[in-house]
Amino acid sequence: MSVNGATLSYEVTGEGDPLLLLAGCGQPAIAWHLGLVPALVAAGYCVATFDNRGVAPSSSPPAPYSVDTMAADATGLLDHLGWDGPVRIAGHSMGGWIAETLVLDQPGRVRAAALMGSANAPTAWEVAITTVERDLAALDYDLPPLFYATETLRYLPTSDLQDSEVVSTWLSFISDVPVWPNPGRLGQYEAALAWSTDPSRTTRWPEVRVPCLVLAFEHDVDSPPRYARGAAEAIPGCTYREVAGSGHLGVITHVEEVARHLIDFFASS
Repeated sequence: MSVNGATLSYEVTGEGDPLLLLAGCGQPAIAWHLGLVPALVAAGYCVATFDNRGVAPSSSPPAPYSVDTMAADATGLLDHLGWDGPVRIAGHSMGGWIAETLVLDQPGRVRAAALMGSANAPTAWEVAITTVERDLAALDYDLPPLFYATETLRYLPTSDLQDSEVVSTWLSFISDVPVWPNPGRLGQYEAALAWSTDPSRTTRWPEVRVPCLVLAFEHDVDSPPRYARGAAEAIPGCTYREVAGSGHLGVITHVEEVARHLIDFFASS
C-alpha cells in the first residue's frame, strides 16, 4: 500500500472488531505476532499490523521523518482497509506517540487507545540516548552488530542484566538481526528526537477526549512508571496499569499480562 510517499507492508489477522497495532522505533511488525496478535485474535479482534516507514519490508524514503507523518501513514492504512469508523488502537514506544497523535488530532478515528511504554514527559536519559542514536545514524557508519545488540540490553530489567545466562541468551538471539540501514534508521531517530525535545506536546494531554490506557513497565528506563503515572493523571478519565518485573520490552517479555490489560480495557471501551 502506498501513502505519503512511502510503501507500507501490512497484515490483517482474525475477524471481529478492528484493532490497529502501532510499532515502536525500529520495531518490525512481525514482533507483534510472537504472542500479542494471537491473544487479541482469540479475544475476538481483527488485528492490523504494519511496518512503519523506515523499517523493512516497508520502504525507507529519505529523511527527515516525523511522528505526524507516521500518524498520517497509519490513517492512510485505516482508509485503505476501509476502517472508516472509530477503531481501537494500541502503540508501543514510538508507536504510542503515533497513537497519541491520532487521539489528539483525529479523535473521530479512534474509539479507544492504549499507550504502552510511551506516555511520559521527556527524561534526560531519553533525550541523551536518542541524540546519540540520531548522531550515530547520521554518520552512516555501521558499527559491529554486537554493539547494536548490546545497546538493546537497556530494555531489560536491571535484575536480568545481573544474570549472565539471561544476557547471553538475549545477545545470541538479537546478534543475528541485520544492522538497521539508513535512511530508515536516521529518519526514525530524527522523528524520535524531535518528539522527545518538544516541550509543548505534554501540554495537550488535558485535551484528550478519547478513552485511554497508559500501560507502564516497572523497570522501563525509556518511559519510567512515575512519569507514566503523571501522564495518566493529566489525561482525562485515563486508566493506568503497570506490568511488574518488566522492562521496556514488556510487550514481548510479558505478553500474557500485556494482552490481559489490553483485552480488559478494550472490552470496556
